[in-house]
Amino acid sequence: MTATHDTTPTVHVDVPMNLPLEDGGTLRVRQGIGAIRTQTEGLVVFPVLIGPYEVDDSRWSVTHVGTGLRIPVAFDDEEHATAFANAAGPLACWWQKKPKLPLETRLKLVRLAQEHGGTPDQKALDALARHDSTTKES
Repeated sequence: MTATHDTTPTVHVDVPMNLPLEDGGTLRVRQGIGAIRTQTEGLVVFPVLIGPYEVDDSRWSVTHVGTGLRIPVAFDDEEHATAFANAAGPLACWWQKKPKLPLETRLKLVRLAQEHGGTPDQKALDALARHDSTTKES
């Protein structure tokens, strides 16, 4: 049997991480992880990485395969992360190596993630608040 997107449940993803150094700086490295495929080709889910070879399986990430970059939201379980990834499918061409994500699309992703039980990172919440306040002023 030939392995295809439909028959292979996981895919290798190289995720960028910043490792803390003793001098207070950080070292950018890539951590390989076996991620779980979703119905949206190009988006995968896996437990949040907390360090090299360590995960927190009480929090889940949705990540783009081509770049290894996570959507800045954490989910409480695999099911919520997967539901969000599946719902996010129409918002971008995720199968591309580097999909184009204009600001409006990124903000839609944050709102959609919240609808699926996700907790956005503070930077994403700040961007959403700035956008909403600018929109109200206009």
